[in-house]
Amino acid sequence: MNENDKIEEFLQKDECRNNPLCEVIKCLVDRQKQGPTGPCGCTGPTGPRGATGATGATGPTGPSGATGATGPTGPSGATGATGPTGPSGATGATGPTGPAGPGVNLNSYAMVHDRSNSTVPTQNPILFQNTNISNKITYNPATGDFSIPEAGIYIIHWWVNVRSHKNDNFNCEEKPLGIEFHQFWPEDVLIAHSSTHNKLSCCETGTINGNAIFEALPGASYRFINTSDNDFELVPNDLYSASVSITRIY
Repeated sequence: MNENDKIEEFLQKDECRNNPLCEVIKCLVDRQKQGPTGPCGCTGPTGPRGATGATGATGPTGPSGATGATGPTGPSGATGATGPTGPSGATGATGPTGPAGPGVNLNSYAMVHDRSNSTVPTQNPILFQNTNISNKITYNPATGDFSIPEAGIYIIHWWVNVRSHKNDNFNCEEKPLGIEFHQFWPEDVLIAHSSTHNKLSCCETGTINGNAIFEALPGASYRFINTSDNDFELVPNDLYSASVSITRIY
């Protein structure tokens, strides 16, 4: 039995199973059994080109070249002298005057008063007897009408001293006395109402005062009406028993 046979016999023993050293020896024996290396074969064909690798990082930018010097600016040309001003042309003829603008003449006004102690029945107009001053606005003491010829915005102020007067519809129960300012023509329109500040019994006296701003129609007329439940008397206070002023403001 030669040396190789002894090795083969040893490798067949149970103690060599799963033994790493025996596996190495067996591998060396198998290699010795292989024949000599044959000649090299022909070179195989070139395999396909592999995928292109990722682009590498960009290298640093080189320094910029120096900017050349700016050349000198050429000389500006001289500005020529301004020529003389020519003579003015002849003035044209004046054109015609245009129409007047929509201006407002705030010169419509009136002021009236009363000095009497006349009785004013309920639902009747107050008849002031005296006109102090008026322009455009007129007053008729027989009807108690203020006539306004121009449309516009007007303001009116009034005060009237009154005494409660007993009549068939009044049993001296305390009640306030009141008057109303109405547009009378072209139609009846209530504009403002005012009354005594307290209730009055028979023969008691009070003052009714008020004011209003209203828009007047051209040619319309206005009057004050006793709208109390009973008659009243006008009562002079020192001198006047009533006073009214009206003025155009627009």
